[in-house]
Amino acid sequence: MILVTGGTGLVGAHLLYELTSRGESVRALKRERSNTEFVDWVFKLYSHESSKLLQGIEWVDGDLLDYQSLLDATKGVQTVYHTGGIVSFNPLQSSSVIETNITGTGNLVDACMDNGVKEICHVSSIAALGQANESGMVDEDCRWIESKGQNAYAVSKLYGENQLWRGFAGGLRVIVVNPTVILGPGRWDSGSGQLFKRVYKGMPFYTNGVTGFVDVRDVARAMVVLMEETGINGERFILNSENVSYRDIFTMMAASLGKRKPSIRVPAGVVDAVYPLVQLFGQLSGRGNLVSKANLKTAFRVTLYSSQKIREKIGFEFIPIEETIRFVGKAFRNAEP
Repeated sequence: MILVTGGTGLVGAHLLYELTSRGESVRALKRERSNTEFVDWVFKLYSHESSKLLQGIEWVDGDLLDYQSLLDATKGVQTVYHTGGIVSFNPLQSSSVIETNITGTGNLVDACMDNGVKEICHVSSIAALGQANESGMVDEDCRWIESKGQNAYAVSKLYGENQLWRGFAGGLRVIVVNPTVILGPGRWDSGSGQLFKRVYKGMPFYTNGVTGFVDVRDVARAMVVLMEETGINGERFILNSENVSYRDIFTMMAASLGKRKPSIRVPAGVVDAVYPLVQLFGQLSGRGNLVSKANLKTAFRVTLYSSQKIREKIGFEFIPIEETIRFVGKAFRNAEP
């Protein structure tokens, strides 16, 4: 039996599709108040036999902070894919991010060991990686160094990974994947989906920053393929299709949505000037600081990520980002969010 946590999220839904398409029966963990409509939508996006595939999912209610629910969910399970957690850069949510992504992951690891689960694949993040090496690239060996201004999400992903390495020391087979910015369809009000929504409404601005991007379908496929390689254990893998500038990403998004491409470059020095307005808006709206200053500044950095390890280890090939954006743009137009 396979268990997927975070089954109603972007990665979780695509992972469920990948697994059921391969004929696997899967148990999926969701919160009691969550529904599965998004998963249904994802399956219909890719298959005319979505109803049949959806029958291969056994949904169970649970929570990463409810240890008993994790014990129940992992009974009879051999393999766990851990995609659950909170992705937020809002300082107001820092405590929830830390608790869920660290304590919750630790609870899952403990439940796996208590129930004799054999292996677990954990979705971490490039936020858990350190600065670029001497070649100018961030790879799996770049170690995170704590410094002032790092956001709670980065901290939570680093120490969440440590929970997995604790499980590895206890006998679990562990694989960790570190995706770059994940692009995928459907979640238009969160994650990278917000970028498509913003560009659709009009995005005249861009920065000179560069970062990595990866298709959510590649994240799901890579996880499954890595777990099938039984000789791999105790390793992490960066999942990155391409390093692309924000200007080029917004330009490709605009083309996929039939909108005007960005034409106004925003200088790096503007962050210090506009951040007080960001804080004020967050306070007036009751949502706290919508994003930290440190995270705003990442939009101006050039950070390059290497996926050489997974390419060489298992011959993995990624979907080109331009193809990904055309696909997601079409899904956005059809969905009319």
